[in-house]
Amino acid sequence: MGRWIPLDGQVMRRGDEREPAEDCPVCDADGRERRKARRAARREARKREREALKRLPRRERLRAWWRTRPLGLVFAVYLAVYLAAATAISLAVVECLSAWNNGYYEVEVTLAGGRVRRGVVDSGPYIYDPASQELLPASELNLPGDGPYAVFIATGEWGTGSDYVPEEGRTISTLYATTDMVRNGQIRLYDWGLNYNDWYPQEEVLETNNSISAEDLARYDELSRAGRAQTVELFSQMTGVDLEAAFGEGLVSNTAYYAASQQPEGLLPWILALATGLTPVIAYGGLGWFAFRRFYRVHIERPLGELSAAAQRIAAQDLDFSIEPVRGRELGRLSKTLEAMRASLLEAQRELWRTAEERRRLNAAFAHDMRTPVTVLKGTVEMAKMRLARGAEVDERELDTIAGQAVRLERYAQAMSGVAKLEDRPVEREEMAIPELVERLRAHAVEVVAARAGELKVCLEGGHEGGPAASQTAWVDLALVEEVLDNLLSNACGHARERITVLVRAKNGMLDVSVTDDGDGFTPEALRRGCDPFYSENKSAEHFGLGLNISHILCGLHGGSLDLSNAEQGGARVCAHFEIGVDQNPAEGGPKSDDPEVGENPKKRQGGGRGFSRFRREQKS
Repeated sequence: MGRWIPLDGQVMRRGDEREPAEDCPVCDADGRERRKARRAARREARKREREALKRLPRRERLRAWWRTRPLGLVFAVYLAVYLAAATAISLAVVECLSAWNNGYYEVEVTLAGGRVRRGVVDSGPYIYDPASQELLPASELNLPGDGPYAVFIATGEWGTGSDYVPEEGRTISTLYATTDMVRNGQIRLYDWGLNYNDWYPQEEVLETNNSISAEDLARYDELSRAGRAQTVELFSQMTGVDLEAAFGEGLVSNTAYYAASQQPEGLLPWILALATGLTPVIAYGGLGWFAFRRFYRVHIERPLGELSAAAQRIAAQDLDFSIEPVRGRELGRLSKTLEAMRASLLEAQRELWRTAEERRRLNAAFAHDMRTPVTVLKGTVEMAKMRLARGAEVDERELDTIAGQAVRLERYAQAMSGVAKLEDRPVEREEMAIPELVERLRAHAVEVVAARAGELKVCLEGGHEGGPAASQTAWVDLALVEEVLDNLLSNACGHARERITVLVRAKNGMLDVSVTDDGDGFTPEALRRGCDPFYSENKSAEHFGLGLNISHILCGLHGGSLDLSNAEQGGARVCAHFEIGVDQNPAEGGPKSDDPEVGENPKKRQGGGRGFSRFRREQKS
């Protein structure tokens, strides 16, 4: 069953034939707009092409223009050049071969005055003049109608023998047959044909090869004129013109003759004749094969080969190359399409690689930042076990340390659970008194150094500047700051000899945390590239070159920065800066969180502060 579809107010079944609308202004307008858009696009493309050609050197413009022509135009040019070249070569070669071959058919005659002339005998037609007993060059004049009847009229001026002089004193380029040539055997004479009747004297007079000898010529001509159709009289009856009166008696005849040179001996004349006949075939065929083979190889096979090679490289995921435009407008457009596809796939591949690399860096950062709390936990637990082994009670401060580190690990795991890359880590700021913040960071530094390198001495410096400490508060993500401090202390413990100096100072809305060791310090390359991911001068299974990079990113998320330098007395110094928004309420320092938990707690907010948006832009660029 077909489906019923309402069309223009009529209910019709699917598949019913329907006359198209004769007048559709909307369709006509859409068609005109599309045609107008296509014409505008073609004009714009031609304009861009002209501008591109103008930028090229003059010597390269024609070549570049020719490379972008349509294949149809290129083929037409190839065809025209092929036909012109083949025709010229055929004519030239045929002329040369004919001249060479004619040399074998030339005869030598002595003209009046003793001049000797050598040339090819004209084949005719000729008529026989009984009065002079000589052959006269003639012209054929066909009678009206479709019958095989003609009149032969002698042309030119002549004397006796071979002393024939053409009209208007033209230079003799060919020789005309004479009875002497027939008598000497230089040429053979044959009946021209036409004007046949029921009887003519060919069988009675002619020789076995149908040639006419000089001795039989007069008798044959007399019998032939009498026995053939009387075309002279017929012409006079049809037209009313008396040809004998007009041209002279004996110069008009119904019988004509054909002169042929004697066939030369040897194979060369036959070979030349065969070559003359085959020359056009060879010229057109050979040049056609060469021209069309070149067209196919240059304009089809080679561009398709380049595009095929490019497609194979793309299929093999080898995208680090570029596809240059190939010959031909049509294939050139295809090459541009392939290049756009390759560039798109390359960008997608790079984005995939960046995502995988970011994931690897995030995993490495996660493992890196988990190492310090785990180390503190292990050290505290070991100390507690030692106290219990001696029979002493566990110190409450050790339990507080374990609890604090556990809370820190829990908060860090929760913060990193939904992060796709390190830069997306949220900043959870909490309100805290600056003296408390400074003291907690100092105590944390002592704990980390004691857990990682108990033999090192820790020197604490700094404090709060800028007003009464009790009236100053900071908005800070303490866990983030402690992570940065852990990374700095971890590096310092690996390079310090005896002492690590930790400076914690709050001033003008910024928190500065500086860690200085008494080691060898940074090299010039480390000062320049120390914050790059996976950069390290002494990588090992435990050091991935991520500590300073992670610290740099976390400082930026907190609206600050990370600086590397060498101390004046020697050793490396790393200073981390954090924006803490001194004496700001939650509405001024950054955007409020949409998290209900944060919204209910006025002492907790999200945001990176004034430097956070600038850091985001730097990371994206």
